[in-house]
Amino acid sequence: MDTSHFSQRQDIIDNAEPLDVSGSTCECYKVKLYGKLNFLKRLKPELRTNPRYVAALHKEFETGYNLDHPHLVRYLACGDDYLLTEWVDGITLNDFAEQNPDFFKSRNNVTRLLSGLLDVLDYLHSHQIVHLDLKPDNILITRVGNEPKLTDLGFCYTDTFADTMGRTDSFAAPEQLVLKGTVLLRT
Repeated sequence: MDTSHFSQRQDIIDNAEPLDVSGSTCECYKVKLYGKLNFLKRLKPELRTNPRYVAALHKEFETGYNLDHPHLVRYLACGDDYLLTEWVDGITLNDFAEQNPDFFKSRNNVTRLLSGLLDVLDYLHSHQIVHLDLKPDNILITRVGNEPKLTDLGFCYTDTFADTMGRTDSFAAPEQLVLKGTVLLRT
């Protein structure tokens, strides 16, 4: 199932440079296509034929593909066991804070970061999407402009895809932990 104009799947994977940011279900790569850098997220080999994980990857792509917000990573393409997003030249919020310890001492910098994050979360909520995995590793800070970019809609809840694959316990809302994955939405 190739849902994009990038039909040369093998070329994408053959030219991929492994990244040290892989999660529990996927391997991550930097790949150059048509002269432009992109981020490739591919299911780990042992999960590539598991229908539940394949469906979750496709859910993430289908959820993100039609979204357009300056603080949300753009989803570009999806194949059987991978998805492709825009490349964000930046680092995780944790790494940024470590490398720039004085940055968040400025009220203006904190306000700009929080405004960008709250704006993208409001955008997602207005599209009936709840991220459910908001954590520093899923927030990138761009090298140019220090702008936040929210990534990874893999655990999100939508009114179309109600099943969620999981959460990061140390960042999950208390009701996610107590109610075992039940999502409480305001009406």
